[in-house]
Amino acid sequence: MTKTREHWLGYLMGALDENEQASVEQQIAEDPRTADELEQLRTHLNLLSDGLDEAAPPVGLATRTCALLDNPSLFAEVLDSAAPEDANAPTPKDKQPFESIGGGSPRFTMMDMMVAVGACVAAVAIFFPALASSRMLATRLQCENNLRQVGMALQEFATGNAEKRYPAVASTGPLSVAGSYAPRLLNAGYLEHPEVVRCVEASQNLSQPQQLPTVEQLLNAPESDVERLQQGLATVYNYNLGSLRNGELQAPLMKGRALYPVASDIVVVQDGQIAPQGHEDGRFNILFDDGHVEFISLEDLPSSMKHYFLNDKGQVAAGVDEDDAVIANGMAHPFTEEAAEEMPALPAD
Repeated sequence: MTKTREHWLGYLMGALDENEQASVEQQIAEDPRTADELEQLRTHLNLLSDGLDEAAPPVGLATRTCALLDNPSLFAEVLDSAAPEDANAPTPKDKQPFESIGGGSPRFTMMDMMVAVGACVAAVAIFFPALASSRMLATRLQCENNLRQVGMALQEFATGNAEKRYPAVASTGPLSVAGSYAPRLLNAGYLEHPEVVRCVEASQNLSQPQQLPTVEQLLNAPESDVERLQQGLATVYNYNLGSLRNGELQAPLMKGRALYPVASDIVVVQDGQIAPQGHEDGRFNILFDDGHVEFISLEDLPSSMKHYFLNDKGQVAAGVDEDDAVIANGMAHPFTEEAAEEMPALPAD
């Protein structure tokens, strides 16, 4: 019966589909009581609709609403005028900015200041180590990339001569320092930019790097100016000093050896102690004869390989034989002063 009355209500409101409407009309035709009940329902619906007449909004309602939104203080006036006064009601205190945050006071308390300082300290503790680590990594990768370019230039140089030897360090004269390989590679066109032969971080830590001299400047300079010009080689990558064969100084030979060092970041020997320069963690890049570069520390090297920076006699000088490799900083000579006086100078090329 409930479902039937729902159909009747839908019939009166015109909400039935064609089949349901036809079914109700058939009930009306077959049962007169259905028509009477439908008429009663229609009467109730008419009574409900009598109070649903739409009324026009007051004139200026939108304007007054916008005015209230633009001036929130008007809300207080409206509420005060609408609410009855209560003599016993407490007097509200004036609201201050950030009252709910600061506990009623607009000023920072000591606790607020301590919290703010603690937050700043925590941010610094997180941010600056990450920044320093990123800077160290960027410096390492830059030096490694530069050293790889130097390695390719050295291999091109060696490929261009019959004996497959890297640039020779002269026995005496302006080119008798390890760093002389750098202007020679630039002079021959194997390198295009002078900054490639330097690790920026290492050169800044040692001293303010001077301008890199050219081969012509070194060879043509007065003897009194040679040492000053050579100072510009102090911050280039370490280079192999070569070795002795039958008492003569020989340039390093390119054989593609994985454990034979050719160049490295700046590493100096002071009072018998090997001291890497430049990288804050004490490690350094080494370029090997086969062209690969490793970033290692002295602790990672076997004791036998720590002689990369000293020859078999414990000197910063040329190796005593072809397998005795010594990589030295740019100002190092291949011989001690006594030995250099007895050795004939090698040609510049």
